[in-house]
Amino acid sequence: MSTQQHRQSMAIVFDSSGMRPEDDGESWYDPSTGDVVSLQVNEGPPFEAAWMSDVASLRRGFARMFAGAGCLIEAELVPFGGARAVYQLVKVPLPNAPSGLVYLSIFTLTKATRYAQLIFQGAERGTTGMREAILSVRLGNPADFRLPHPYDRELRTRLPLLRSDDAGFDAQFPDHPLSRARRWAARIAPSAVVDPAFTALPELSSH
Repeated sequence: MSTQQHRQSMAIVFDSSGMRPEDDGESWYDPSTGDVVSLQVNEGPPFEAAWMSDVASLRRGFARMFAGAGCLIEAELVPFGGARAVYQLVKVPLPNAPSGLVYLSIFTLTKATRYAQLIFQGAERGTTGMREAILSVRLGNPADFRLPHPYDRELRTRLPLLRSDDAGFDAQFPDHPLSRARRWAARIAPSAVVDPAFTALPELSSH
């Protein structure tokens, strides 16, 4: 594993193989894909404490949180560096572009007074929408290509959830940014290390 550590104490140390560290010490860039990973530590909890003990509420809450910006694809509570993190997979429109999407894989570790986020950003480059276009033809029945959100069936999101977003299609489109976002998350979660000083902070509690 190759890791880059640019502060004396980082909340999360992770495998940054193949990526170049940026000067800010908080982000890394993959020159082969244009993907970016950033590490952020912010004050205050980012969501309700009760979400950590109720996955249905957590998923519904994050689906609503991202509805205006794009669409939450997945949300899970996962083991992460000896701690527990919220994993979110999100798609949003490509900024300042007429078309195209950015896919975000986000690991959030929260404490009572602080939270850390490790964020992957993979953007569509060149011709956009190819995964959706190819699969819509293969799968047929365009009326069923858009799906109700599984975490809140009445929710209306800026971007629709599509059948093509399913992980089962990643192997057919290994270079698509959605596939890369999931692949990065699967590689990072088992090997990341959380700073003991961050782990020792008071837990987020609803009591």
